[in-house]
Amino acid sequence: MGPPKARKNKDGDMVEDTVTVERTTVSCEGEGTESGHPKVYLTFKPGSRETVCPYCSRTFVLAPGAGTGHGH
Repeated sequence: MGPPKARKNKDGDMVEDTVTVERTTVSCEGEGTESGHPKVYLTFKPGSRETVCPYCSRTFVLAPGAGTGHGH
């Protein structure tokens, strides 16, 4: 998967831009409503453990064992 991605937050500090999640559908709106982007929902493709926000390039990675069940 490579090294963790980083970006500058609204204060100019470098922050890791990889988020580990437990569900196969996630939402992203960047840094929030003031400095972010429109809220988007991302769904992991079957067999994929990673998805990337098209607006801010934040990477979402499924935690080990996550995404195997069904539900909301």
